[in-house]
This record gives sequence, structure tokens and C-alpha cells, in this order.
Amino acid sequence: MGIFDFFLAGTPEKHEQRADTFVIKSAYGHAKLEYEKALARIERLADVKPGCRDRIEDKLKRCKESLAREHRREGKSLVAAGCENEARGLFGLALELTEDARLAADVAQLLDTIPEPGGQSPVFEYFEPEAPFEDAPITPPGSDEEYFEALCNSLEDTERDAYRQYPDAFKTGFISLNRGDFDAAVDLLSEAAAVYPFGANYITLELATAHLNRGAAEKARDLLESFLQEYPESLRAYHLLCETLWEMEAFDEAAQLLANCPSDLGDLLPVKMLAGETFMRSGKFTRAAVLYRDLMQHRGWDPVVAQALAAAYEALEQYDRARDLYGEIINTCTGCNARVDPAVKQRFAETSFALGDFSMKILELYLALVQEDPDNRTHYYGRVSHIYAVFGNEHEAHRFAAFAEQADTEEGI
Repeated sequence: MGIFDFFLAGTPEKHEQRADTFVIKSAYGHAKLEYEKALARIERLADVKPGCRDRIEDKLKRCKESLAREHRREGKSLVAAGCENEARGLFGLALELTEDARLAADVAQLLDTIPEPGGQSPVFEYFEPEAPFEDAPITPPGSDEEYFEALCNSLEDTERDAYRQYPDAFKTGFISLNRGDFDAAVDLLSEAAAVYPFGANYITLELATAHLNRGAAEKARDLLESFLQEYPESLRAYHLLCETLWEMEAFDEAAQLLANCPSDLGDLLPVKMLAGETFMRSGKFTRAAVLYRDLMQHRGWDPVVAQALAAAYEALEQYDRARDLYGEIINTCTGCNARVDPAVKQRFAETSFALGDFSMKILELYLALVQEDPDNRTHYYGRVSHIYAVFGNEHEAHRFAAFAEQADTEEGI
């Protein structure tokens, strides 16, 4: 869970939208995680639009097939490069992901050609496919009305009732905002604000969000300050106004805003985290670390606070403290069978690397991150190459340096 998951609605549709964007970019690993988050969110909601679960499950299935084909393709490249152990891992992941009989047969045959470390080749059983597999298109989202209702279902009752009463221009603008069309959102939400007969309201909040995403921080600030006069206990508004002030580098004003918020809000963890992030963004890393450490001491263990504290330690170049905290987060997640955020794994690896830990454990962690965070695989391959060089294994060091160069070239295309 990220620091600002306290504030984000985290609707299934928002995770679905992010996943769709990753699919367009062929970042299937990230897309898979977002679709899974969407389904997890559905499990926690009492009121879910009919068809939402089926749609996302179908997209997840198609995404996993695309990821399996990607693993097969990269695995074949690794076999050609002589990295049979790494290829075996990718082929195994592909078999876990795919439900397509023909693809499973193809991957199993590829695995069958790679000898086990002890010299024995594994034997995999698979079904003969009934028909050739094809890349299936991603199913488009439902109607705008369904999308709007899905977005509303994540809101508090009062907000949801208000959103449904707003003019059609608001509904269309709200959809545009959540789909990332900020220019259209500003136009439509401005139209809705002009015709709605009341003062500052949730239209103001969404319009401010559109302006902020469009880069018009001053307009967003004016709207949010007006909104807070009417809704002084809105956590969403404090979050958005802080983001606006951060964008304007008005860090002292952000800190003052939080210091002056109603006392019943000021003691809430989300507001404390906003204060810590304000310190971090303004370069006051020691103050941020003190705040996060106090939260841990008085409120007990919290992985979100722990991750923020670790980031503060990193900024202060206290890599040993940061590494230990990242390691504790990983151990806590592993102990309760929860998924470990790849970002935490990355920071654990990086702080370990900074401290001169070039062990096989860290090497294997970087190799795992290649699969979990493929957008940064160039960096991870470079780290693996460096560790092999430290071992004195020049052959592997050169091979992974070549992988890094190839990945960098592919990313630049």
C-alpha cells in the first residue's frame, strides 16, 4: 500500500484504467498487478456494478496470456544467449500464467530442451490444443453511464448522492477526468459549475483536480481554498491542495495549511503523512524522519509509515537503517503471505548494493525484479553485471551488460 492510498478512492475502475494504459504500452506485468488490485477492491465493496467483475477477470486472463507469451519470447532469447537457468524460470512463469493449451505445449517443449542442473531434463504434460491461439483484443470498457456509476460507487454516501444530481456536463466531465482527458474535463466541469445554482461543491473539487492535472496550479489552488471554506474537514481537499502547493513549491504554505487544519483532522494518520511528505519535498529530511519515527513509536508498526521512514533515511544517506526497514517490511509481508511491493524490493536491493552487499541473494533479487518491474530492467541487468564482475565471473558480467544494452536500445525505440 502506497503512502497516498489513504486518500485515493482506489476504485476497481481506476485500477482497471491504469491497467488498460499499461496494456497499451505492452507493460503486461504492471497491468496484471493493477487488474488484480481491481479484483481485490471488488471483494471489499458491497455494491459493485453487474458485469464489472467479469469484465476485469476477462481482461486479467488476456493480460496473463500476453505476459506468458512475453516470458516465452524473452526465455527463448535467454536460451540463445546461454542463460539457461534464467530461461527456465521464465518458462516456468509462462506455464503458471497461461491457460492456452497450445502456448503451454510450446513452452513445455522449450523447457524440455533445457537440462536440469543435475543433467536430467524435466518432463511436462500438456493437452493437445483444439485450435491455434491468437492474440485476443482487450475488451473495451462498458458504457459511459456504467463507468460513471462505477466511479460513484466508490464515494461516500453524501458525495455519491450529490454526484448523481449534478448536470450531465458534470457526469461527462467527471468521466473525462478519470480517463485522463484533462482539457475536456476542464471545459465540461467548468460548464457544470456555471449552471449549477450553488456555491462551492464537489464540482469545484473535481474541477480543481482537472486544473491541477492540466498544469494550472494557481487555478486549482483558488478552487480548493474556496472548497475548503465550505467543507473544512475534507481529507481529499487537503490532499489535493497539498499536491497543488507542492507543485508550486510553496512548501511552507503547505506545512501551515496542515498545522491549521481542524484538530480532529490534524491527529489523523493521513494528515501526518502529508506533513511528512511536505518535509521530504522541501528537503527537510531530518524533520521527516523524526515525524515518521514518532508515528511508529506511538502508533505501532505500519508498513506505510515504515516505508516513508526508510525513504527519509535514504535521503539522509543512512543506508543501513533504510535497508533494515525495507527488509522488515519484506519479512512482515512474507510472514502473512501478503504480496511484497516491487518498489520495496527495489529499495532493499539498492540500499544493500550501496552498502557493498554483492551477494547472490541480492543478485537473485535483481533478477526477480527484471520480471516484476520490466520498465527498469536495463538498470537491473546492469546491477547483475556489476555483481558478477565482483565475483570475477567476467563471462556472466559481459553477458548481462549486453542484456542491459539491448534493453536500453529497445526502450529507446
